[in-house]
Amino acid sequence: MIVFPLIWWMRELLQVLSPPLDATYVGLYLPARGFALVGFVLMFYQFVLSAHLPPLERVWKRHKLIGAHRTIGKIGFLLMLLHGVMMLTYDLVLMGQIVLYTEKTLGLIALVLLMIAVAAAWFFKPLRLPLKTWRAIHLLAYFVFPLVFHHGVSIGTTLNSARPVYWLFVVLFGVYALLVIYRIVRLFTDRAGRKPAST
Repeated sequence: MIVFPLIWWMRELLQVLSPPLDATYVGLYLPARGFALVGFVLMFYQFVLSAHLPPLERVWKRHKLIGAHRTIGKIGFLLMLLHGVMMLTYDLVLMGQIVLYTEKTLGLIALVLLMIAVAAAWFFKPLRLPLKTWRAIHLLAYFVFPLVFHHGVSIGTTLNSARPVYWLFVVLFGVYALLVIYRIVRLFTDRAGRKPAST
């Protein structure tokens, strides 16, 4: 799934890589878009790996899924962070100021929420966070994904110029929504199962 959106990104890259080249566009804007495409797919994998899906847990042990979840999460976060920083830098270089509008602002909000969730995960022990607090903060990621999806489909150049990539992202978001429903149902089912039987 990661390769698919990158193929379309590479097609555009090859089209624009002809003289004269705009160093700012090639050095900031294009890579930032590639980072966003891969980062979104990696974020999707995060929810799959942490969803306690029986088919996955029958194939891989739980600690391996958690290990993959953490590794992919770090890579995805760094790509999303680079995307945001490079896009803002592109604005500054090109126009001398950061231009904000609703869709871009939502992307920034998503990045800030993601940074908070990641900080809680990476510095869980040093911060000595209670487990309930850590879980509450970590749940911010579930709010980040819809914001990132809206940000991407609204102003993402590749998503709006390549319909196959757009529909891939729509499908990923649909599966994400099903995973959220599954987690909620499982949460309430587990809680009901732990309640003592009435006498």
